[in-house]
Amino acid sequence: MSKELSEMNEKDALEVVKGMTIEDMMIEVLSSQKQVKASQEAIKKDVEEVRSLAIEIDKKVHIDDVEASEIKSIISRQSYEFAKEYFDNRKVVPSANLFASKKGQFIRVQHSRLKHHFNVTKYTHIKHTEAEKAISYLKSLSYGLFTPFETRETPKQKEIIELENKNNGDDVA
Repeated sequence: MSKELSEMNEKDALEVVKGMTIEDMMIEVLSSQKQVKASQEAIKKDVEEVRSLAIEIDKKVHIDDVEASEIKSIISRQSYEFAKEYFDNRKVVPSANLFASKKGQFIRVQHSRLKHHFNVTKYTHIKHTEAEKAISYLKSLSYGLFTPFETRETPKQKEIIELENKNNGDDVA
């Protein structure tokens, strides 16, 4: 009967109710309450499913191409500045090859730190929702934060220096 009442217009529903006993009305109210509770439970279950799906999607959506390009751009700019600071601190004017090698080293170090900080194997696996945090993290890096191991002369850089010294006749062996 409650479905019939809910589908009627107000005037017709009042006419039906006039003919009901109090007992019938109580049964109707209790039936309606059960339907409302069942609807609330169904909605609650649906909301929980949607939340669960949102969490799963959040885990799977990685940074997009625009965010990846911005991260690469920041890393490249900072690597140039870090390499410049490295050589300025040593009061050395590097060759283009040596500077490029040192810049590449700082690119690798920043990528490594970024991946470690966000616990991913590739920087492109950073969650889309954490893209701004990744950018802020990169911008917070400064030359002074790098360890001596991270800024050391690599074997390749030592080789470049040795070859350039030989070519310049500066070999002191």
